[in-house]
This record gives sequence, structure tokens and C-alpha cells, in this order.
Amino acid sequence: MMQWRIPIINTRFYRLKAGALLYALFLIIVIAIISSSFILVNYYNSAFVLQSLKQEQLYKDVSSGVNYGLSFHEEIPINSQVEVDLYDDEQHEILLEKKHWGAFYILTAAAKWKNKSATKSALIGANIHEGEQVALYLSDENKPLSLTGKTQITGNCYLPKAGVKRAYIEGKSFVGNKLINGTTFNSSKTLPPVSKELIDENFKNFFPDEGINDSLMDYELFLEQDTITNSFQNKTLVLYSPLQIELFNKVIDGNIRIKSDKNIVVDQSTEITNAVLYAKGVVLKQNTVGTIQVFAQDSVAIAEDCLLKYPSVVALIGKGNATENRKVVVGKGAQIKGSVFLYNENYDRKKQAIVSIGEGAEITGQVYSSEVLELKGNIVGGAYCKKLLLKTPSSVYENHLMDAVINRAELSEYFVGISLTEMIKNQQIIKWLN
Repeated sequence: MMQWRIPIINTRFYRLKAGALLYALFLIIVIAIISSSFILVNYYNSAFVLQSLKQEQLYKDVSSGVNYGLSFHEEIPINSQVEVDLYDDEQHEILLEKKHWGAFYILTAAAKWKNKSATKSALIGANIHEGEQVALYLSDENKPLSLTGKTQITGNCYLPKAGVKRAYIEGKSFVGNKLINGTTFNSSKTLPPVSKELIDENFKNFFPDEGINDSLMDYELFLEQDTITNSFQNKTLVLYSPLQIELFNKVIDGNIRIKSDKNIVVDQSTEITNAVLYAKGVVLKQNTVGTIQVFAQDSVAIAEDCLLKYPSVVALIGKGNATENRKVVVGKGAQIKGSVFLYNENYDRKKQAIVSIGEGAEITGQVYSSEVLELKGNIVGGAYCKKLLLKTPSSVYENHLMDAVINRAELSEYFVGISLTEMIKNQQIIKWLN
């Protein structure tokens, strides 16, 4: 009888085989994870580098865009966006926007790529150092310029054909060897005209119309707020009131216009930076400090010892007939670093508009009066006027200066002013706004 033998299986051998397989699978998974990690790290690193390089390129493009806007300033329309391909390669496209900001312009360049973007905004003004650097332009009304006391005029002057002479008034005679420290030319009967765009763009801001890029708000809603700020990347915040606005104990900074149908009064406890004020009349109380643009229709009063830092503007734009004298008054010891100008549309001999600069007051920059200028202080820069007026306790003198100083040579070469006359075209950056 045949006997069957059952083979003995070495289960240990098969256990080793299965363990090796699991171990190999584990190693494969680990190696795959590590390899994938390296690939992902390399991918994200490359993507990060690409994004960083693209972001840097966007910043360079918007900087180049602002420079492009300065070079082609006149070709960029106001209050609209223009698309510009900087290098005609479809890789460096930007949007340029130009708008008025008081007497200056804001030039904004923006660029975008996928989810990346860059924006740069600059406050720009006129290069007043191009061409003639005028110390005094006095219209020719057939009367000479008369100087007395310690009057000093340094720079090129446009004067009436009657010339310049010494005068003896109020017990004073002219002190000095030269009447004019510079070259003199014959002036015209009319002043170089103020830029029509400057006048029209700012005059319409006296009214509470809401522009498409403005956010019009009732000023009464902000009475309890001690700080009001707004970035230049946002819509312009326009605070309006039909009543008189009195600014006490406030900090106002940025892309803000404040309008009143009456007057605006600024107390020394209020600090204003970059904002623009529009009203019938504006009063800055004694010792007020700020960087402000002020526009009025009837009168501006800058009290004693105020300090308006660069770039500030004090302006009066008068249209239609006046009920009384339109005037800009700068008190004793006040300092304005920027521009002061008066434009009066309709001349009235009985109600002559006047810019009056008090004793010890100093204007660094530009002064323009379409009618009368009374100068008892100093101007570091230049002045334009139809006539000069000197009031003393005993009399009133036309085309006289006493103890006044006008020095065009001392004005810094880095000073950037406003496009006051049609003759000034080139623009420069005053400061970056973001």
C-alpha cells in the first residue's frame, strides 16, 4: 500500500518575502514623497521668484510711468485714464491718470499682472526755473517804480518805461548803491495772463457738485471726529456745508477737500496736511501751522505768525462784480512757503483787489496779483502785479516800496511752483503721495 507524504512548507520563508515587499513599498512611498516635495519646493520657489520679479517690474513700470507723464504732461487729458505701453512690447502696460489738486496736479501710474498690482502717485508742479527768472514784473501804467528805505530787489525786473528812481518819504531816503541788483527790461501794459485752466478748474470747486471720483459728505457728520484722514488711493473725500465751517482741535490729512458756501475758519489747534479748502472767505487764526491750499472768492486772512509749510497755496479767484474789495492779507511775521496769487476777473477802480503782505512776513515762492500788491515784508522768489501800493499813517503812495525785500536769487533751485502763467510748461515732482 502506497503512502502519501504531505510536503512541509517553510512559512518563515514566505513571511520574509512578504515583509520585504512591504518594506520596498514603504521605501517607494517615502522616496515619492521626498521627490514630490523637492519638485513642489522647486515649483513654489520658482513661482515665488517669478512673482517677486514681476512685482519688482511693476514697481519699476509705475515709476517709469510717472516720468513718462512728466515728459508728456500736456498730452494727458485731465480726469481720465490713458493706457500707455512703455516699450511697445505689450509687457509693460500702465494706466496713467492726471487730475488737479488745488493749484497742482496729481499724477498716478498703475500697473497690474494677474493678482499683482502697483500704484504710484505724485504731487507735481511747474518748473519755475526755466526761462526768465523774474524778481519783479510791474505793469507799465506810465509811472516809475520808486524805492525808499532799505528796499532791496535782486534779480531780473520788468518795469515801466518811466524806470526806477529814489524816493524820500516818511523821513526816509533810499539806502544802497544800486536800485536794482539785476537786469531791467520794459514791461507791458498788461501782466502775463494767469493760466485759464488753473482758474476754471478751481473755480468750479467752490460749488458742491459731486464728481465721479469724489465722495461728497455733509461736514456736520464729522463734527465730533477729531481726526479725519483719507488716502490718495481712495476717492476724494469732499466735506461740504452751506454754513460757516470752524475747524477746532482737528487733524485733517490727505485726499480731502473742504467746502463752505460761507467762510472757513481754521484755529491754531487744527493741523491740516495736503487738504484743500474752498469758501467765500477763509481765515487762518494766529499761529496756525500746516501744509494747506486755500481758495477763496472774496477774502483770505492769514493772521500773524502763521506758518504754511511747503507746498502751500493761498489763492483768491474773483469772478463777477464784487460788493467790496477782494483781498488777500498776510499778517505780520507770517511765513508762507509756496504760492500766493489773486485773480480778479472784473477790474473796478473803486474796489481794487489787493494782496497785502505785512511787516516781517515772508513769502518763499511766487506772488501774483492781477491788480494791486502792497509789500512791507519779504519775498524770496518773484512777484507780478499791475501796480504797487504803499500805505503809511500819513498818505498812500502808488508804485512805491519802502523797506521791502524781493530776492529771486535766494530761491532754491529745488523749489517747484504752480503753473501760474501760460508760459510755464514743464512739470516736476514735488513729493510722492504713496
